[in-house]
Amino acid sequence: MATMNDVAKLAGVSRGTVSNYINGGNVKPASQKRIQSAIDQLHYVPNTAARQLKTSRSDLVVFILPTTRTPLFAELTYKVQRALQQQGMKMILCNSNNDVEQERDYIQMAKMQKAAGIITMSYSNSLMEAGRDLPVVSIEKQISKEIPCVSADNYQGGYIAARALHEAGAEHLLMVTRTTEKTRSNFGLRVKGFVDFCQEKHIAHEVFEVHAHEAMFYVKLEQELREKFKMALPYDGIFAVADQYADFMENILHSLNIQVPQQVQIIGFDGGKMYVDQPRHISSIRQPVDAIAECCVKQLMAILHGKDVPSKYVTLPVNFVKGQTTC
Repeated sequence: MATMNDVAKLAGVSRGTVSNYINGGNVKPASQKRIQSAIDQLHYVPNTAARQLKTSRSDLVVFILPTTRTPLFAELTYKVQRALQQQGMKMILCNSNNDVEQERDYIQMAKMQKAAGIITMSYSNSLMEAGRDLPVVSIEKQISKEIPCVSADNYQGGYIAARALHEAGAEHLLMVTRTTEKTRSNFGLRVKGFVDFCQEKHIAHEVFEVHAHEAMFYVKLEQELREKFKMALPYDGIFAVADQYADFMENILHSLNIQVPQQVQIIGFDGGKMYVDQPRHISSIRQPVDAIAECCVKQLMAILHGKDVPSKYVTLPVNFVKGQTTC
C-alpha cells in the first residue's frame, strides 16, 4: 500500500507539501498537479479518519441549492464540486426546493457530520444561525455582514442587456421580472440596471413585474403577452431576468406568428447550457460560473485555515453572449 512518502517521492515534493495538499493547505498549482498525478498513479488513499480526528472536522462541504433543474445550477454544481476536489474536499449536494425547513434539516445534518462548512445559494435567513457554528459562504444573496458572499454583477447585467438591445436596433423595450422577497437581491438589481440605461439614453421602456411564485407568474406573463401583441407590436426588444422566462416568451410570440428576432429581440440572464457544445439559442447575460465556484471555495478555505477573507462581498463581472434571439 502506497504511503505519503511514496507520493512525495514520485511528485518530487516534500512530505509536508503532500500533507498540505491533502489537508487543503496552500500549495502551488504546479505542485498540486504533480501530487494529484502521483496519488492517481499510486492509488494512494489518505487516512481520512486520522485526519478528521486531528482537525475535529470532516472533509465534507455541504452545498445547498434551491434546485439543480436549470442549466446554470447544474453547471454551478459541477464547478463547485471540482473546485472542492482540487482542495482535497468532498461535496454533499442538497436541493432545498426553496423550503426553509429543508434548509434547516440540511444545516443540522452538516453539524452532525462535522462538515467543514457550507456553500449555499439560499434566499432565506436560516443560514445566519449556522454561520455561528461553522463556516458559511453564500452565493448571490448576502446573508449577513459576517458571512462572505460571492455574486455576479446583477446590476451591470441589466445595464448590458438594455445596451445590447439598443445597439441591435430595438427602440421600444420591455423588462420582464418576477418579484418575491427571495428575488429582490438579484432580479431587483437586474431591473435597476436595465431601467438606468434606458433613462440615461431616453429609450422608451416598460417593466412587467409580477409579485408571485413561478406557476402563477407564467400564467400572468402569457396573458400579458397575448393581450399586448394580439393587435400590434408594442415592443421590439425584451429583457427577461432569467433564461427560462426568455424561452417561455419566445414560444408565446411564435404562437402569435411573431418572428424572433426579426420583429422582437429577446435577451435572458444566466447563459447556461445543458451540455458543453450545445448551440446557444437564447441570447443572454452570462454568469461567470467558473469564477463564482472558484471564489466561493477560496473564501471557504481561507476561513478554514484561519485567514482573513479579503472581501466579505465579491461581485464578479458578467458579459453578453449572442444567441439566435437577437440580431
